[in-house]
Amino acid sequence: MAQNAFQFALSLERLANELTDEAMQLVTQKLALQALSGVVLKSPVDTGRFRGNWNVSIDTADRSVSDATDKGGSGTIAKGSAVINTVPPYRVIWLSNNLPYARRLETGWSKQAPAGVVALTLAELESQLR
Repeated sequence: MAQNAFQFALSLERLANELTDEAMQLVTQKLALQALSGVVLKSPVDTGRFRGNWNVSIDTADRSVSDATDKGGSGTIAKGSAVINTVPPYRVIWLSNNLPYARRLETGWSKQAPAGVVALTLAELESQLR
């Protein structure tokens, strides 16, 4: 999965070289919103805690864990969108989920997400950049 993330970063770098600052900001925000929606809505739901623990931050990962639950995902997406919409151009947007079982869910532990959530979302975004 690290190789895929590297290739995705290279695709974004090529795109950045072709766009104005304003256009790059819009593209970055759009991709981040798609990524956030993807991981949240692909997240398996039992209590909604995994969905409710997706964090969005700028420049450094938010390593917090909360008791928040969000079975539908709309609250988590709205909260993250508010952060994404303030991001200036050329900043790093982090999406993170720090629950202790997040890695297990990404590697197929849940029948609701046998192929994970991050890998699938990343593949969808990469296909848009080809």
